[in-house]
Amino acid sequence: MALLAALGLLFTPWSDASAGSDEAEVVHIFFSAGCVDCWPYVEDVMLPALQTGGVEAPFEIHDYTVPEERKRLREMADGIELPRSIADSLYAFVPSDGGDLVILGHVPPDLIQAVLEYPDRPARLVVWQPEMHGEPTEYRLWAWTGDVMTFDITTPFEEALPAAMASSGPLPVGLANLGELLPAVIVTGLLDSVNPCAFAVILLLLAFLFTIRKSRRHILKLGFVYIGMIFIVYFAIGLGILQAVRFSNDPHFVARAGSWILISLGVINLIEYFFPEFPIKLHMPMIAGQKTNELLKQATLPATIGAGLLVGLCTFPCSGGVYVSIITLLNARTTLAWGVSYLALYNVLFVLPLVVILLAAGNRLVAKRWARWERENARRIRLWYGLAMVALGAGMLVWVIA
Repeated sequence: MALLAALGLLFTPWSDASAGSDEAEVVHIFFSAGCVDCWPYVEDVMLPALQTGGVEAPFEIHDYTVPEERKRLREMADGIELPRSIADSLYAFVPSDGGDLVILGHVPPDLIQAVLEYPDRPARLVVWQPEMHGEPTEYRLWAWTGDVMTFDITTPFEEALPAAMASSGPLPVGLANLGELLPAVIVTGLLDSVNPCAFAVILLLLAFLFTIRKSRRHILKLGFVYIGMIFIVYFAIGLGILQAVRFSNDPHFVARAGSWILISLGVINLIEYFFPEFPIKLHMPMIAGQKTNELLKQATLPATIGAGLLVGLCTFPCSGGVYVSIITLLNARTTLAWGVSYLALYNVLFVLPLVVILLAAGNRLVAKRWARWERENARRIRLWYGLAMVALGAGMLVWVIA
């Protein structure tokens, strides 16, 4: 069941046996090497269940973390008009009397056999079991009509199928891997948003604008320009990292490496808290800080754009471990399109506290209080930030990636 052994089998007898076969006469199974449970499931559960159920077509096994195979998966899914919202870490396209049988996720073997042996099964059917760990509690059916129907895992297939066939309404919508990835994106986005670097600069900007008696409208305009630049720069950095890590053929290893980077940076934050003279510091470089201050004092639109650009770039060393860890997780567990969507959500959450600060500090007294609080609690924020980074990295290693 070792992952490396599994990867060595990807293009051996199954692929060779089907060389030159028509696509419709081959069972195509797509899985991610970053999903540590997927290959054992394919080898020990899915293949025996398909063979027991009477599937005689040859098998082709594909690792869709490889760009060419990911493109092939997308083309096959689009070719049968499978909605992008119906997605999982594992796909099996099974020839079905000229129709389309798609098995998604870790479907129990008895359910696979019940589907294959059912005499009146529709030509087009999706059987989906999204839970990866532990005993499954539900499964889903979709017959290319209406919404996806969910059933208790104990519901016999012959009872569930009529309800799925009678489903009506719009095509299914949703987020891929919603239950697993969305909470991780929200938690890490909010954690990363507690960013001393960006906080300090926007408070400095507000305080300076109040000092030179700019209007509230002007303050809000420059403040949103500053926040918008941070969003654009940080999002662009994330897109670059996501594209880079997708070149790896072992996203599971990349995700583990990202988690260890997160833990290491968290430890550096803790060391800095307890030993302030420690030479390694996750702060904005002094020269960048000086240049940012010069730009802020100009209080013009171009200068604010420049300040936001600098802070966006220099924020990454402060908290980049959180960002890298969630990007490597997205790379391992979802497609590029969904990864970009989750990344956009992450960055909205990342700048959300800055928006709150900007709106809340709309008067001189509140701005001064925020600035004082930030100065007095900067070290304490770093302590809790470091603890959260270590805990989050460890949690990802144990519960999400392992």
